[in-house]
Amino acid sequence: MALHAATVGILIEKSKFEPEVALGVAEAIDLAMTQAQFVTVPLLDARLHEIKTELRVLAEKVDAKLDASVYKADMQRFSAEFNAKLDAKFAAIDAKFDTKLATLDAKFDTKLGALDAKLDTKLAELEAKLVRWVFLVMLGNVALSLAANTVMNAFKSL
Repeated sequence: MALHAATVGILIEKSKFEPEVALGVAEAIDLAMTQAQFVTVPLLDARLHEIKTELRVLAEKVDAKLDASVYKADMQRFSAEFNAKLDAKFAAIDAKFDTKLATLDAKFDTKLGALDAKLDTKLAELEAKLVRWVFLVMLGNVALSLAANTVMNAFKSL
């Protein structure tokens, strides 16, 4: 009622309403506010607290049901089956990779052997060319020494 009286006072003083009109407008405002059912912070907090309490109770019920031995046994069985399937998949993948790795290793060894043989052939050819050149240089050196010796002997005899 204090709010109602304050509203009527404001309407009369500031809006210059007649007292009967101000009283009618204040009653309309009061009626509209009571029917609107505004949610205030304390009301909202109380409702949230009720919901949290209900959720806790439900969570405890669910936990109690989940802790039953049937559920645990089912989960253990499911876990064991899942682990077995996962191990089988990983073993298959591991075997597949081992096979592919062995194939690649064999190919690599074959190519490396062919490359080694080719390199040995090229080195043998290079060695033969080098021996030929060394022999020719030595032969040229001997021929040049003989020619120089002959020229020197010819000059001595003159």
